[in-house]
Amino acid sequence: MVTALLQKIVSARRGARLGLSLFLYGAAALGILTYHLKQAAGRSLGVAHFPLNSLLEGAAVVLCLLLLWRIANSFRESPSFIFTYYVLISFLMFFVIERCALMAVRWPEPPWLTQDGAAFLQVLGSMAAAGGALIVLPHLRSLREGSALARMERDKFLAAAESSLDDFYLFDGVPDEKGEIKDFRFSYINPNAERRLRTRRENMIGKILTEERPFVIRSGLIERYREVVRTGTPFTGEVYLDDERIKATWLSVQVVKLGSGIAVTSRDVTEQKRLTDHVHYLAHYDQLTGLPNRTLLRDRLEQAIAYAQRHNNRVAVFILDVDHFKEVNDAHGHAEGDAVLAAVGKRLLETVRETDTVARIGGDEFVIVMPEFKSLEDVRRCGWQIVRSAAKPIPLGGREIKVTVSVGLALYPDCGAGSDELLRKADASMYMVKGRGRNGLQICGEEGS
Repeated sequence: MVTALLQKIVSARRGARLGLSLFLYGAAALGILTYHLKQAAGRSLGVAHFPLNSLLEGAAVVLCLLLLWRIANSFRESPSFIFTYYVLISFLMFFVIERCALMAVRWPEPPWLTQDGAAFLQVLGSMAAAGGALIVLPHLRSLREGSALARMERDKFLAAAESSLDDFYLFDGVPDEKGEIKDFRFSYINPNAERRLRTRRENMIGKILTEERPFVIRSGLIERYREVVRTGTPFTGEVYLDDERIKATWLSVQVVKLGSGIAVTSRDVTEQKRLTDHVHYLAHYDQLTGLPNRTLLRDRLEQAIAYAQRHNNRVAVFILDVDHFKEVNDAHGHAEGDAVLAAVGKRLLETVRETDTVARIGGDEFVIVMPEFKSLEDVRRCGWQIVRSAAKPIPLGGREIKVTVSVGLALYPDCGAGSDELLRKADASMYMVKGRGRNGLQICGEEGS
């Protein structure tokens, strides 16, 4: 309660001081600015006036300036501050202009202009000049504030761009004779971009993009940039660079429109890309043979079935494993057993078409997906070719190892409509071969092959 009372007392005192300042300022300004008006009116009525002492006049001016400063600071936090400030400034400008006009009328006057007319003309001219100043001054202030704000924003931009961990470029658009943007000119490069390009920014500013970086034409990136300017839609993507300045590098690029130009932010994602690709490889490929694994096989098989459904085609699915592979491991060791599996995988790839999929789904078991075959006889012939190719001796460490394979074959849609069913039918056919003594081919739905 005591604090609130003290705040009211302080506020009342501030209000009283401000009111006194306004009263004194108004009185001083009114006395100064109406001086010559009274002189002119007095001369017209034949009334004598005593001239205002120069010292008192100067003191009044100083008082006006001090009071103006006081009032301006009092109104700084008020919404009406701007209006009040400019009105008070106009009074002082009126006074200054009126003093200058006084000196001017001391020059030789035209014969048609009386002394009283000159005095009134002086006052009216001063009022007009002060009114014009009142209109112009806010615009000048706005321009000054706008310029200061622009400098501040520019400083912020430079601080952010110069310290950015990304490469950052600004490009001005270069129009053709029709006014369409056909190329771009370097206008800003940050330090990271300098290091990426291996040159100083002074060597690039003002240069044409396609002349300095021809890869943007080969990669089609220049078209992306033009599209951003044409549509205003930002572009984000990954770009592979391999030229004279930037070797084997993946960049993540973001481009936004900036007037008739563009702002480009890029970041080196080479290591991230390699790591992502490696993780993808491990998730979809067998590390020993480099063949697709079970995950990728299922995707390829389902794609082949979907394509066959749309085009009324057939799909062949082979499952095979190496006969007595455990004995190979026991006799020669796991290292040579792995070498045998790698050799079998390689031979399978050499036996089938490039459009076919050869996968290792675990242990010594392999799967081949063959879409769009011409006839059942072609598939049968390919199956026996697989059996014969796998039976050839495999040279390892100065000796040869001979293995055979058992192959089961299921056809879509004859043996099943889905991937799981086809794999199950092909697996059952493979075990029929093993039951007959291995090293052969069995087609689903046939008694023997």
